[in-house]
Amino acid sequence: MSDEAKAFMAIGESFAAHETVNHTSREYVRDTVHVNSVEGFNARVRRTIAGVFHHISPELADLYFHEIGFRWSQRIVTGQAVRKSRNGREGIKTLWKRVPPSLQLLQVFRAATGRQMRRSPDGGIIIKSAVAAFG
Repeated sequence: MSDEAKAFMAIGESFAAHETVNHTSREYVRDTVHVNSVEGFNARVRRTIAGVFHHISPELADLYFHEIGFRWSQRIVTGQAVRKSRNGREGIKTLWKRVPPSLQLLQVFRAATGRQMRRSPDGGIIIKSAVAAFG
């Protein structure tokens, strides 16, 4: 999902499905098509850089963005709350909670059962296959 910007249209051709909303005609949501998640993630990146990392070097930018993306994907919905705007309109806000680290490790270990786990050169985890390959 994206808006109608030409750069996003070109990127969207790489995917099996790509839906857009047309901000210029004041369309912000159409059924399940919106860009709120992308804008929320971008806002999270800006807040994390300003509040936690303070500076990101170009050489290590991928590591920082992977960390932010990991934190983003390790959330669960805990509920919803009705919020009122300044002009009195009501909206529903989704409430999120972080997945506890112990439950995150369960997912990693479940995928690693019977396999070797190694550190990757960029600081991640490599899960090697249990099947030996010769060649």
